[in-house]
Amino acid sequence: MNDWEIKKFLGVVLVVQFAVLGFVGLGALGFDVPVLRQIVGFAYLSFIPGIIILRILRLHKLGSLRTLLFSVGLSLAFNMFLGFLINLLYPHIGISRPISTVPLMITWTVVLGLLCFVAFWRDKGFHTPSNFTVGKLLSPPVLLLILLPLLAVVGTQLVNFYQSNIVLMVLICLIGLLPIMAIFTKFIPERLYPLAIYCAALALLWHFSLVSRYLIQYDSFLEYHFFGLVNESGFWNLQLHHDYNAMLSVTILPTIFCQLLDISGTVMFKVVYQLWYALVPLALYWIYFKQFDIKQAFWGAFLFMSISVFFLQMPASGKHMLAECFYVLLIMIAVDSEVTASKKALFIIFGAGLAVSLYSLSYLYMGFLLTSLIILHLLRGKRFYITSYSVALFIVICLAWYMYISSSSPLNTILYIGKHIYQTFSIELLNPFSRDLSYVLASTSPDALHWVNRILWYLILLFMALGATTLVSSLRRKEVGKEYATLAVGNYLLLGVCIAIPFFSNALGVSRMIHIATLVLAPFCILGAEIVFRGFSRAIGFIRRSTFRPWDSRIAVTTIVVLFFLFNTSLPFEIANSAVGRSFPLAFGDITRRDTNIDRAHLINLRMASPTEQEVAGAKWLSNSRNEERYIYATFWQMGAPVLVSYGMIPQEQMHNLILMTTVKDIGGAYVYLGYVNVVLGYGTTTTILGQPDPVLGYVYYWDISRIYPLLDSSVKVYTNGASEIYWSP
Repeated sequence: MNDWEIKKFLGVVLVVQFAVLGFVGLGALGFDVPVLRQIVGFAYLSFIPGIIILRILRLHKLGSLRTLLFSVGLSLAFNMFLGFLINLLYPHIGISRPISTVPLMITWTVVLGLLCFVAFWRDKGFHTPSNFTVGKLLSPPVLLLILLPLLAVVGTQLVNFYQSNIVLMVLICLIGLLPIMAIFTKFIPERLYPLAIYCAALALLWHFSLVSRYLIQYDSFLEYHFFGLVNESGFWNLQLHHDYNAMLSVTILPTIFCQLLDISGTVMFKVVYQLWYALVPLALYWIYFKQFDIKQAFWGAFLFMSISVFFLQMPASGKHMLAECFYVLLIMIAVDSEVTASKKALFIIFGAGLAVSLYSLSYLYMGFLLTSLIILHLLRGKRFYITSYSVALFIVICLAWYMYISSSSPLNTILYIGKHIYQTFSIELLNPFSRDLSYVLASTSPDALHWVNRILWYLILLFMALGATTLVSSLRRKEVGKEYATLAVGNYLLLGVCIAIPFFSNALGVSRMIHIATLVLAPFCILGAEIVFRGFSRAIGFIRRSTFRPWDSRIAVTTIVVLFFLFNTSLPFEIANSAVGRSFPLAFGDITRRDTNIDRAHLINLRMASPTEQEVAGAKWLSNSRNEERYIYATFWQMGAPVLVSYGMIPQEQMHNLILMTTVKDIGGAYVYLGYVNVVLGYGTTTTILGQPDPVLGYVYYWDISRIYPLLDSSVKVYTNGASEIYWSP
C-alpha cells in the first residue's frame, strides 16, 4: 500500500474507516458483528495510522517487510500519543471519559481524515506498480507455516478443556524442524524466511499465553490492574504514583483497543500483544540480514526465539513486549546507512514510543547509545543516527516523561537501584551469590536431562563470548556496520556488568538481561559456534587427511540450536515425565491432577502462575463486598496476591503478606483471602523469609497451611467455593 497510487491507497483507507464506523455503530445499537469487528478493527488501529504517516513522510520503496514493521510501530505510537493528548484536553471541554468508545471513534475518524488529506497533498505524485499475486499464498510451504499458529490455538484449547498436550508437543517438534527445512532443503525458500519466523514466533507465544482462561504470571496481573482503572473510568489518572501507571503501553493503548474492538482485557493481554511482539524476531531477521548472510540471519532470529524468556516470560508482560517492538525498530533505523530527514523523524517517534512503554529498557538503551557515541567518536567514523544530538534528544524525552508526566515514579525506581548498588558495592563485591547468575551456575542438576540442558546453556554462552572476537575482526575489516557493532559492544558490556556489579542483574533478573543482550548478540553467538565447529572439523580433517566441508559446521550449528530450542520449551522433560523443569503450558493438565509426580515446589509455582475460576470468583466477591477501609491478608507469590490485584482490582497497598509470624492482633478487623494452593493443596506461600529475599528456594517459600489454623479459628469464614475461602476477623 505504501507504494500504491495515492487515490487507490486512500480508497482502501476510507473503506476500512467506514467499515470500522459501521461495526462500532451496529454494536452501539445492539447488533454486534463478532470476529469481523475485531479483525477489521485490529488492522485499522495497528496498521492504517502508520501507513498514512509513511505516505506523509514520503518513505517509499522500503520493501514489504520494513513497510509492515514501520507501519505497526508508527500506528502504536500514534495511538498512545493521541490517546494521551485527548486524555489531557477533553476534560477541559466537558468530556469526562475521553478514553471511551464514542470520543475515541470520533477523534480517530477526524484525525485520520485530516492525515489522509495531508498525505494526498504531500504524496499525490508517487506510485509504482506492484507484482504481487495471490497464488503465492497458496503454496504448500506457506500453508504449513500458517498452520503453526492455528495448531497453537487448537493445542491450548485441548490443554484447557481436556488436559491433553499432545498437539502442543507436535507443534514444538514442527517448529524445531524449521531450521532443518530452511537450511538444508528447498521446501522453505529464502523468500519465505520472514513468514517462517513470524509464524513460529506467534505459535510459540500463543502456546503459552492461551493456556488457561485467565492471565498468566509475572507482570501481567499488575499491568491489568492499571489498565482496568483506565478502562472502567474512561480516564487515565496521572496522579497515581506507580511505575506501571506511567506506561502508556499498558494503560491508554490497551484501553483504546478494548473500547473500539469490543474485547475484554484478558483477550487483549493474551492475544493482541502477542500479534505485535511476534514482529520482533522478524525485525531482528532484517537487521541480521543487513550485517551477515541470510542463513546466519535465520539462525540468529531462531536462536533469539529459542531462549525461554521469549515465549515463557515476555508474553506475560505487555509493556516489555511493546517496548521491545520500539527497541528493534530503533536498531533498524540505526543500522540504515541511508539517512533522510524522514527517517530521523522515525528515530524520534520510536524513541518516544520506547520511553512511554518501559522505563528499564529505556534506561538500558540510553546506556547503549552513550557507549556507541563514545566508541564512534574514538573511531572517528562517519555517524548516521547515533549522534550527540540524537542521544541528547532521547535522554531529554525520557527524563521529561519520567519527571513531569509520570510523577517521577520510574526515575525514583532507577535511583533506588543505583543507591542500593552504591551502598552495598563494597560489601557484596566479593560475594559471588550477590548476582543472579551465580545461582544459575551453582544450582544442582537433579538428573541427566538437566545436565544436558545446562551444557547447552554453557555452550550458548561460550559461543556468545567467542563471537566477541569476530566483532573485533569485523570492525577492523568493516564487515559489520559501525553503528550495529557499537551496539553489540554495549550489550557485551551489559553482560559484563551483570557479572561484575552486585545486585545489578537482580533488578530485572539475569535471564531477562541475557534475553535483552541476545537481541543484538544472537548472530555473534552463531559466528562463535561456527568458529568452534569449523576448527573442530578442520582438526578432524587433518587427522583423517580429508577435506574440510562447510556443511559440517552447518549441521553442527543447526543441531545445537534445535536442541537448545527443544530443551528451552521443556519438551524432553515432559516426555520423560520429569518432576521438575516442565513448562507451564505442557504441564498445565498435570497440575490439576492429585496423582501428579511434579515436585512440590515446582507444582506450587506452576499452579500459582494462573488463577483458577474459583479464585477469580472469590476475588470478585471480596472486591464487591468488602469494607474498603480494611486490609486484606493473603499468602504472597512474586508480585503479591495476583488474583486480588488483577481481577479483584484491589490496590497493592491494601494487602499484607500472610506469614507464619502473623498474629491475631495483626489481622484484627481485616480480611484473610485463601486461594487454590492454600485450600486444595494445603500450603501457604511467601516470597520472603523474615523480610529477606530467599534466592535459594526461588520465588516461593512454602509451608503447611495448618500452622495458621489457630489464626483462622479466631476469624469468621464469610465466603467459600471449594478452592477459595475468605475470612473476616472482628
